[in-house]
Amino acid sequence: MDLLPYLLPLGTSFHVGGLVIDADANEATVERDAIAAGCPCPSCNHVAERVHSHYWRSVVDLPWAALLVHLNLHVRRFFCDNQACPRKIFTERLPTLVAPSAKRTLRLAHQQQQLGLALGGNPRARVSTELDRGASRNTFLRLVRRLPLPKPEAPEVIGIDDWAWKKGQRYGTIIVDLERQCPIALREDRAAETVAAWLKEHPTVRIIARDRAGTYAEGATSGAPQAVQLADRFHRLQNLANTLLPVCEAHAKLLREATGEVAPDGQPVSAAQPTVAARAEDVARSLPPPRQSPKHQMQSTQRRAARRERFAQVRELHSKGWSLRAIGREVGLNRGTVRTFLRAPDFPERQPRVLRQPGVLEPFIPYLVARWNAGCRNGTVLWKELGERGYTGKRGTVLTFVTRLRRALGIPTGKRTILDGKVVLPAPRPLTPRTAVWQVLQRPEKQDATTEARIKKLRQAHLELDEAITRTEGFATRIRARDPASLDRWLEQAATSTLKPFQSFAASLRRDYKAVRAGVEQKWSTGPVEGEINKLKMVKRAMFGRASFPLLQRRILLSG
Repeated sequence: MDLLPYLLPLGTSFHVGGLVIDADANEATVERDAIAAGCPCPSCNHVAERVHSHYWRSVVDLPWAALLVHLNLHVRRFFCDNQACPRKIFTERLPTLVAPSAKRTLRLAHQQQQLGLALGGNPRARVSTELDRGASRNTFLRLVRRLPLPKPEAPEVIGIDDWAWKKGQRYGTIIVDLERQCPIALREDRAAETVAAWLKEHPTVRIIARDRAGTYAEGATSGAPQAVQLADRFHRLQNLANTLLPVCEAHAKLLREATGEVAPDGQPVSAAQPTVAARAEDVARSLPPPRQSPKHQMQSTQRRAARRERFAQVRELHSKGWSLRAIGREVGLNRGTVRTFLRAPDFPERQPRVLRQPGVLEPFIPYLVARWNAGCRNGTVLWKELGERGYTGKRGTVLTFVTRLRRALGIPTGKRTILDGKVVLPAPRPLTPRTAVWQVLQRPEKQDATTEARIKKLRQAHLELDEAITRTEGFATRIRARDPASLDRWLEQAATSTLKPFQSFAASLRRDYKAVRAGVEQKWSTGPVEGEINKLKMVKRAMFGRASFPLLQRRILLSG
């Protein structure tokens, strides 16, 4: 079977003249003759048929496995018979195979361009040694620079933010299509005129998500007055953190005092290490069950919600007169489960899982209890000792058992040091103003007992801290709950506050009120923009000194 039609970019205008394979050099040479009857002139597009002369042209094609492929093309020069054309003689064009004066085929150039976009110059040159043994880093970068910039589809919802050429000195602007989740423009500066000019070129924009910088607000107002501007929620919380920070810095001493009085998990700084008094065979039955990880807890909650939804659907269909069999087919449940749902007076909760006996660990529990009472508290050490006595189970099984044992005895499971039979907890790190700010801004459901105790101490320490924490938690709650109505009440309260940072923050929100309120009401944010900026920084730093703007622009806009 002739494989050449599948390996070469053949066409009706070419004929394969010969194939030579050099096994020592791992190279294949294919001779091809142009056989088209005529060729259009590149200047006037007049089809010429008079041949002037012939010449050989050598180009590189995609490799065949380990073979580097060379195409020796036997092409022609033509006379242009159009008297009005300034060109009298021209070389034959091969638009489906190779560009004029190029040394590689179009498909090889396309592959190298895509790899250059993804890897850059030096990494792509190293990879090319194994792939096509073809080009230097400058060649790949030159191929990338030749690519035209993409023309974005008419964007409607965009996000704008700045990115740093050099932090604190020089910045650029990135524009992301939030609906398609891809960057569509990159600019060298962050001037309002630049943003306005781009927006005037794209009149379809109707929503602009931005931070609260005045430059982008001015550019958006000038370039797209018809668009709704959104002040991003994350940046507002960041502004709130910067508002709370000076209040905490003014009371740094109180923060340190609050730190010293609260130990992790509310435990005393040192406590005697208790022993197991129960019989060894009863230990496994008395231990609390293993704790679920946050991921497993979330999955369990989702499964319960789905089961409760099916329960409500079964009840609703039954009230409409559906049979058990029809309900089962509709909901995807067994008839027995449907019958159980209908007979239950309320939603039947799943029965708690009955813990199995330790299994492979059960014969070694007496030894574990004895070693625990002797003072050995290290799970890895106990696992190694059990291995010497014939234990074949996993290390995690022993560690889980020891953790459950600590929980049953009320021993903290964090970092600890054992000295003279006592658990000595590490000294808590001093609470800095910035750490205190982020603990206050943490979502209530994610705060542990230590954080709650510290915040309570801070509230009791000073009236200014109490008011600042109240204002901060109130604003964060309104932003996260998407409650624009209560936002007005908060602004009024902050404006009459005794704390000047909060008065200034409320005044700045008033100046940008429409964008702030729209940011609360709308679902859009600049989160995808921050992700693209992170990618941009990685690409820019990987390019070292070759991060010129045209090259960076193409690598960001064309690789997404």
